Amino acid sequence: MPEYRIRAVVFKEGEHWVAQCLEYRYAIQTRKIEDMPRVLLECLTAMILISREFGIEPFHGYEPAPRRYWEMYERAAPLPDSAEAPEFAPEVEMRVAA
Repeated sequence: MPEYRIRAVVFKEGEHWVAQCLEYRYAIQTRKIEDMPRVLLECLTAMILISREFGIEPFHGYEPAPRRYWEMYERAAPLPDSAEAPEFAPEVEMRVAA
């Protein structure tokens, strides 16, 4: 399985926290920021495993996130990763935008 390194910027939108991946225009949301590392890692891992099962290259057809998210990421602070990585999990680096 190829290795994936994915960066995501995490920001508050209304009552939810959003994680926008940079390499792929893929986003998720959670109610609590504490849940974000685990939920994002689980979603990305599931996407990779399901794609591979169907013979599709993971993230095929996904474009990079718009430039504004890359800029938010550059100004953001690291979000400590407290999630245990499932088997076949991608490497994920998250930063929280103010």
